[in-house]
Amino acid sequence: MPTSSDGAVTILWNEGTVGEWAALLARIPRSTLPQCFAYAGAMGRTHGFVPRLGLIRRDGASIGIVQLLERRTLRLFHQRQIHRGPLWLDGVEPDMATQEAVFRLLRRACPDNPLNRASLLPELAAGPEAEAMLRRCGFRRFGPGYRTVWLDLSRGEEELRAAMARDWRQRLKGAEKAGLVIDLDWEAKNLPWLMKQEHEQALTKQFRPMTGALAVRIRNALLKGGGKGDGVLMVAALEDRSKTAAPAASALFYIHGGSATYQIGWSSESGRKSGAMRLVLWRAALALKARGVGWLDLGGINPDSAPGVTEFKLGTGGQAVESVGLFR
Repeated sequence: MPTSSDGAVTILWNEGTVGEWAALLARIPRSTLPQCFAYAGAMGRTHGFVPRLGLIRRDGASIGIVQLLERRTLRLFHQRQIHRGPLWLDGVEPDMATQEAVFRLLRRACPDNPLNRASLLPELAAGPEAEAMLRRCGFRRFGPGYRTVWLDLSRGEEELRAAMARDWRQRLKGAEKAGLVIDLDWEAKNLPWLMKQEHEQALTKQFRPMTGALAVRIRNALLKGGGKGDGVLMVAALEDRSKTAAPAASALFYIHGGSATYQIGWSSESGRKSGAMRLVLWRAALALKARGVGWLDLGGINPDSAPGVTEFKLGTGGQAVESVGLFR
């Protein structure tokens, strides 16, 4: 894919190294999992996508990045997706005119017609101005935006606790006194076990889980081929200190650039009663904070289909956000 330009705005495609891309991702305060190269590699091995890495420049200066995933089927049809990007360097979001120029270029890179299907889930705050801008660029909205909660780990421990909802904080205190033992696994060695629990949980609660193959491949890519700060963390709360202690709760976190994503969480019946998942999330946040992670993406909320999960994540005191929508 050649370089594309719109006035002073340019997207350089597939220039530089993966290491340089990782360094750029690390400059983004709230980097998203679908925009990191390890995710692209896992999507390639699982679903056949090929990544296109775009460096966004204005007047010759780098201002952002965007990762496009593409695959071809039957030698005729192309599918392209840009999910949770573009992202802006150093957290500096450009003016709307610059963003419009960027999305005009992305429209050219992602045509939508009988032989080309596009899926754009931009990391752009919901609002009529943003939606109108995307329509002017030729995109059509066909689905809701992404809703999640961001937890600012740059805050001190006392400030983080004070920001929690009162009930959340009280249940965390109860879990801390319940005799649970926390295990931090920075390689997620027991991920296949957690994916089995996730699959069974999905059947019971009737939601669509992440496939085990994709979860494992993202883990492997972050550990072996990711950027300098990339990695994984799997946290488990065990019932007691005995060798036969049963797990009460467990969660998986992907670390990408200066951010992390809470991807999977599971609790046993006893774990739900003791508030074990609150302790797992709290201890994970402290461990990620100590590692230098600045923001934790709590992995999506939906008040309509998952009110309990939504209430749990909002109770952390994080910032709820919603993107403008899903477009083609």
